[in-house]
Amino acid sequence: MNILTYASPISIKPHRMWSVSLYKGTLSHENFARERRGVLQLLSPAHAARGDPEAGELIRLLGGCSGRDVDKEMRCADLGFEWTSLECENDATNMDCDRTDWPKVLPSCLYYLKLELVGDLIDCGSHEVALCRVVSIISDDEVQSASEELNYISTRKLRNMGIISELGRVVE
Repeated sequence: MNILTYASPISIKPHRMWSVSLYKGTLSHENFARERRGVLQLLSPAHAARGDPEAGELIRLLGGCSGRDVDKEMRCADLGFEWTSLECENDATNMDCDRTDWPKVLPSCLYYLKLELVGDLIDCGSHEVALCRVVSIISDDEVQSASEELNYISTRKLRNMGIISELGRVVE
């Protein structure tokens, strides 16, 4: 599990599509390239605020540490974000409810987008871009209004909070 700096919707019809940029050399990049699919998790303010001793500890863990060096699942659980399997009841598209083939996710994300790679990864230097079809969209039960949906954690908010730098790197 990793923090993405660049992800954007790029199409609605005939299929919902997203562009996702994966930093080369990361375990997340290797896993996505091998599996050709993954889950994009739209983080909520709770993900940046919780953590001890300071705000942003979860973001720093996911964006500043390698899964090769740190057991991110265990560390997330220690911070109160135990990884879980996606629930099908909130699947907005009702297209794919097989939980076994998908990676575990953080709790309390605003949305979970199950993505599958279309074609090959595109080399863009430090990153590779994946053009992905949205297989399904699953929402959090607790999202009650459109204004809550807009309260997601963006790189701009993380910069303003001093959690990441202007270059998108975790601030130590």
